[in-house]
Amino acid sequence: MQIAVLTPTRARPGRLDNFIQSVHGLAKNKERVHTYNYIDSDDPRIKAYDDYRNKQPTNSTNVTGDPQSVSKSWNVLAQMAVDDGADVLIMGNDDMMYRTEGWDEILEEETKKYPDDIYVMWFEDLINGENHCAFPIVSKTWYETVGYFTPGIFNFGYNDTWIFDLGQRVGRTHFIPNVVNEHLHFTTGKSAADDTTKRNRTEERGNLYEKDKVIFNSSESKQMRAATALGLLEMTDSEYERAAAGLS
Repeated sequence: MQIAVLTPTRARPGRLDNFIQSVHGLAKNKERVHTYNYIDSDDPRIKAYDDYRNKQPTNSTNVTGDPQSVSKSWNVLAQMAVDDGADVLIMGNDDMMYRTEGWDEILEEETKKYPDDIYVMWFEDLINGENHCAFPIVSKTWYETVGYFTPGIFNFGYNDTWIFDLGQRVGRTHFIPNVVNEHLHFTTGKSAADDTTKRNRTEERGNLYEKDKVIFNSSESKQMRAATALGLLEMTDSEYERAAAGLS
């Protein structure tokens, strides 16, 4: 099983490097784990990303592209990963650290519980627990059935909530509590609010999370999620088709 961890990043080369090192360092079968990282071409610290790249595992790829929302950047990385043979796609972030030895083997065992490969899994991030899928894990089959990793409509937030919602609609959410990928979010005091935080929450563009909440709750968004869930249900066996009753 080939695993891809997908991480858009901005102005955080050191944090991204720490995250990459934790992902690869704690994997049991390192050759099957690949990290893909999207860097905006106008990133003020783009040179530092190149410097760190020289110290990172060979199976880590930096992609430099047009500045865009992470909702679009994740899709660029997902398609690249699938083209390279990835079986599993994991949402990464540049303010996280993996903490569990052999996390990849644990994940592989959990995926065997879903022989049709339709699932939304997530690890313990020490903030949300089982209540919210903050960093979704989906299969290549899920990606190809849905047609995207993230919907591409958000400014910054709610990408995870969208995927989690789809998983709930088809009855295929699965929390993995014995793997920790710690989210060092600034609100916990584990990291400081930096220029990237301000860029997404307080600068002239306004609070992007609030804008994305409106998008997520719009009637058009709800219709899109319902239609997507129906398409996913066609991939499942009769045991799970009963979940269609909850799509309204």
